[in-house]
Amino acid sequence: MSQFDPNYPGLIEGEITNVAVIDPVVPPELGNHVIDPTKAFDVTVTWEVRGLFAPLWLAALGGDWDVSVYAESIGRGREARLGTATVAADENILTYSVTVNVPAGTLPEHTPGTDRGGIYKLAVAVFLNSNIPGLRGFDLVGFSEGPFIQVENTV
Repeated sequence: MSQFDPNYPGLIEGEITNVAVIDPVVPPELGNHVIDPTKAFDVTVTWEVRGLFAPLWLAALGGDWDVSVYAESIGRGREARLGTATVAADENILTYSVTVNVPAGTLPEHTPGTDRGGIYKLAVAVFLNSNIPGLRGFDLVGFSEGPFIQVENTV
């Protein structure tokens, strides 16, 4: 599920178009949602802004997109902000992509015999804060829910 605000079709709207989990062991084209907790992994986020006002809106806001990746445990487990990245906003660029690195040891794995399943739903936020003094409500923000991952030591 993806949502973007503001969302005025044809004028200013956006969408997070892809959230991909990149496991360093498995080639990206094969995909992998089983993550070894002893190894770092990446989450690549791609989003776009579109509409008649998109370039003007981006020019007026300036600044940097703040991209955050979160994990929500299914069952007992850790809930955390896994990592962040910043991307410069540019009125000439309407499609953005960034890779957020998640360090090894960030999420606990499945523990047999307990209710800790080691399964996590990822959520992503892309946020461009308004730098216009005195004007509120001109921020751009997008959210995406999913994919799911399982953290399991592969050794």
